[in-house]
Order: sequence, then structure tokens, then C-alpha cells
Amino acid sequence: MQNRSQQVRAKYVKGEATLEKIREACMEEIISFGYHRTSVCEIVRRANLTRGAFYNYWTSLDDCLADLILAIREIVQNDESALQYYNTLSEPSATVKRIRMVHYLLAQKKSRYVLLPMALFQEKNIPNQELKDLLRSYLLTVKGEYLEVLEEDRAAGILRADVEPETVASGVLNFFKGIFEQNVLEFDEFREPLESAFELFLEGSMSPEYVAQHPIKGVLQQGRLSAEAAAPKTPEASEASEPELAEARS
Repeated sequence: MQNRSQQVRAKYVKGEATLEKIREACMEEIISFGYHRTSVCEIVRRANLTRGAFYNYWTSLDDCLADLILAIREIVQNDESALQYYNTLSEPSATVKRIRMVHYLLAQKKSRYVLLPMALFQEKNIPNQELKDLLRSYLLTVKGEYLEVLEEDRAAGILRADVEPETVASGVLNFFKGIFEQNVLEFDEFREPLESAFELFLEGSMSPEYVAQHPIKGVLQQGRLSAEAAAPKTPEASEASEPELAEARS
């Protein structure tokens, strides 16, 4: 049975480029302006498309967002550059490797994929219950994936015996929440301190023997700098600049 995202793709296979263009514009709008200030009109304006193109795929903004939330898991898990980066990592810790791969995606300016659900979590009074249920399910899925690798590390003696995996998983999610807020506010001067603080948190969660053989300090910054250097320049979804789009709303 096809999932919701597959059904959307199958509906207009020949128009997949249009589908991706609208998805990109939708993600950028939500992250830049929030749920309550985003509309179908603003999305198609950013994408340089018509409202009809949007409604070929979805019946509403909430319908589009529901599709995106489901598709993001597939997009992130199958990102070729992130998978190649993951395969170069030599740490025995499955937790550290997973964190570094997600952080790599953020550094490659793909934060909209990872952080769209986080942006929606910041919103109050989202009226659509289905959308809220999907967001809750997404968060529980991500948390469950971190709990799985943390339990793997605990069994291998990498995670400290007195540290609860639930605590570390919550810390990881809060770290990425901080990254989201820093990206939106563009407080670049807080980026390295945030990374350093999280590295200290990870060091305190791992066994002293592991940390002695596999230092964690500096790994996030090194990975980010490598990713930024390797990141290809991607065209914007719209020729209009961010200030122009913001001015058009007023």
C-alpha cells in the first residue's frame, strides 16, 4: 500500500520538478515566516508558479505540510552526501555517528529538511489535528531512533552505566532545537559555543575509556567546516530576495 508521499508523487510523475519546487518554497516559507504567516499564495509566489500548480498536488497548506513531514524521513535517510559522510566516520559510537551525520546535513544548508518539523513545533494553536498528530509521531520516531543507538552504545560499554538513554536523547533533541533557533535568528556568533556545549554534554555521557580513545571535543565544528566547504551552491526557489518577499506581505 502506498504511503501518502508516494501517492502524491504517483499522481503527477511528469511534474515531479514542480512538486519539489513547491515543497522547497513551502519549507522556506514556514521556516522564515512561521505557520500562521504562510499561505498558498505566498508559497506559489516564492516558487514562481500558479495556485493551480499547487492544487494539482494538495487541497490545502495543511495537506502539503502533512505530505512534507512524511517525506522528510525518506529525504534525510537517503541523502547521498550524508550517507557518504557517515561511512567515513570511524567512531565506534553509533550515537555520535548519527549526531554527526544530522549535523552535517545542517551544515550543508539542508536544515529545512531536518528542522521543518521543529519549526512547526514552535507554533501555537495549529488547528489541524491530523497535522499535530503527524508532528507528534515524527518526534517520537526521531527520539526512538536515538534511543536505539544509545542502547546499542550502552550494551557496548560506550555509554556510561549511570546515564539514562532517555536523558541523552532529550539532550540531543534540545541541541537541534537550539540549532534551529540559531539558524532562524542568524546568530552565527552563538554557533560554535552551542556546538562546544553539546560536545561537553556528550563527553559527560560517554565512558571515560571511550572519551580517552575517541575525543569528542571539536568533532562537530570540524564536520561543519568540511560540510560547508563541500556544499554545492543551490539556486533559490524564487528569484525574489527575502526582503522583497517580506515587503510583499506588508
